[in-house]
Amino acid sequence: MATFRAVRDEARPYRGGDGGIGVVMAHGFTSTVGGVLPWARGLAERDGGWPGVRVVVPRLPGHGTHWRDLARTRWWDWFNALEDAYLELAASCHTVHVAGLSMGGALALQLAARQPVAGTLLVNPSIGTRDWRVAPAVRVHRLLPSQRGIASDIAKPGVEEPAYSRFSVTSLATLQDLWTDTQQRLPQVGGAVLLMTSTVDHVVDTTSRELIRQNVPDVRDVELGRSYHVATLDHDAELIVAESRRFITAAG
Repeated sequence: MATFRAVRDEARPYRGGDGGIGVVMAHGFTSTVGGVLPWARGLAERDGGWPGVRVVVPRLPGHGTHWRDLARTRWWDWFNALEDAYLELAASCHTVHVAGLSMGGALALQLAARQPVAGTLLVNPSIGTRDWRVAPAVRVHRLLPSQRGIASDIAKPGVEEPAYSRFSVTSLATLQDLWTDTQQRLPQVGGAVLLMTSTVDHVVDTTSRELIRQNVPDVRDVELGRSYHVATLDHDAELIVAESRRFITAAG
């Protein structure tokens, strides 16, 4: 019998802002909506000359309850949730951007390759790795025990990412499938890409940014020099919002 597990408050979907410009945003692997909430709110809320945009951040299936729930999902479940949110925005907005942190960046690129988006905003996207341990582990994922979580790679003292403390290697296996499929779709990504990456990242290596730069025609780089992987909760959170606003404004 399946066990009911309540959704954590920080994992609830976010909907904010209004107007004709929309942004659909994806959180990271094992994390929750709370991991990108400052970014989402910074785009949705009016501030001085910034009119705000309409933002939707769905809770990706398997996230925000228990890591065993995540092990029962596959990457296309996560993508379908993001695409549904995109279609919701596209029905009421004349322009829609897609954004994502870490694994959410891979989902954002998937969407940009499949649907007409005005631009793609990425923070430390994850679409591959040089870690030699991953490939052999995913081949025997059903035999391996759960692993210690990868959350809270944050330079700012006292800040924790709302995420699972463990994850199944089965979840890592479907993440690798997402990487493979996303890499193949990079040439089909439409519109410009804002690529915001941390100088020091203990979770995602430089493989992802190199692949994006090599295969996506229009990439605009921003360096996040004071943050680690979860830069949306780190010292550069305000910079991410400012650069995102500038990017969206330039897209028209």
